[in-house]
Amino acid sequence: MSLGLAEDHIKSNEVELFEYNALLEEESHASCLNERFLEQKIGELEKIGSIRKDLYWLTFARLNELTLLCAGNYADAFEFSAAGDFLVNPRLILVHIRNRIEPVVKKRHLKLTDQFRNAADSGKDVTRWLKNETLLEIKKEPLLTYLYERLKKSGCMSQEYLSSIDSRMKKIADVIALLSSLHVPNGQNFHQWLQYMPRSERRFIKSSLCQFDTRTFDDLGRDIYQIIQNVEYKSTFLAESYRTGLRRAWDIEDDEKLKSIFGKEEKGQKCPGLSRDCIDKNPIT
Repeated sequence: MSLGLAEDHIKSNEVELFEYNALLEEESHASCLNERFLEQKIGELEKIGSIRKDLYWLTFARLNELTLLCAGNYADAFEFSAAGDFLVNPRLILVHIRNRIEPVVKKRHLKLTDQFRNAADSGKDVTRWLKNETLLEIKKEPLLTYLYERLKKSGCMSQEYLSSIDSRMKKIADVIALLSSLHVPNGQNFHQWLQYMPRSERRFIKSSLCQFDTRTFDDLGRDIYQIIQNVEYKSTFLAESYRTGLRRAWDIEDDEKLKSIFGKEEKGQKCPGLSRDCIDKNPIT
């Protein structure tokens, strides 16, 4: 590939990532977040590709932030199964049965012993049959595990950020364990039930909840915006080795055009994020 074509390919990838982030900010209201939506957005990003690695992995981290937010909200709201799906329950497991060509998809929220109770030969213990006659293959990991491993293996993210992901995943697990132990009566609203608890216990429980927010998601978006504005900008979310050694210098013409689209000033203030209006009104040609 010639140098000119390579540069065009890189610029095209940059613009796709900018547009993707602008749309993500419009669509990522907390009320819209669920596993299906997040899987869809991850698939869209992976199709764009990681030619501009810094922008790609910062964007990938934004999806991770939305996934943590969604899982934490589920845990705080007593939706333990939904929270567990993000954390520990694989999205797709195939069950390979001896002497059968096609595997069987495991039903995600059903025990193997219940799903295959009638599949075992008559008179055989289903647990022993599963052990001797089947092999499990995890095709899709839980979403948080998948995102964390991708970010970790990218080599682009700082250890501080990776540690923050790990601590928040543990926080979700701790909240599930804590709230599960409270034995709130079936059908009773948790927050109403909490009002009748002693003040000290009420404070402890409230302080132990996830209560995640979008601050890191927003900070990642601002870093993407800053990288557009300034080639020398170094995001603290990126690994030090990446920040110091793997940046690509933009040519002045391209840099100025991107600034004209994503760095417009209005009433004396620069755009705080990646505005869809800026993109639609100023297409890159």
